[in-house]
Amino acid sequence: MQSTSKTIALRDALQNLLNSLTENVYYEEASVSRHYPYIVFELSELGFSDERTLIQMEVNAFDYGKSSSTVEMISDEIQEALDQYYFINDYIQFCIYKDSRQIIKEMDKKIIRRRMLFEIHLHERKGV
Repeated sequence: MQSTSKTIALRDALQNLLNSLTENVYYEEASVSRHYPYIVFELSELGFSDERTLIQMEVNAFDYGKSSSTVEMISDEIQEALDQYYFINDYIQFCIYKDSRQIIKEMDKKIIRRRMLFEIHLHERKGV
């Protein structure tokens, strides 16, 4: 029997991957003491079929100021690194596919935000 859940294993793998690309990475919600730029990622299960869980990952990159250069560079790096990324360990294996990227307008016009969506095909490795 596994010692961890597939969801926690996926979240940990994604946290490590995103931390290798940029600083200040948060799951679901940024800390109050966050520093710009930072990213927040969330996972939503979309469905399950043929032993595969389909998950949507939303990644939001934030910066503050007048220039969008930093947030665009971070977003480019994230999309490039995650598209067709493949991961396998003792608990799970998954592949990530790039979906879309949008500009999100915030009430505070100095907050610069890019929303990226990815599709994850997750398989739990049973009996390994």
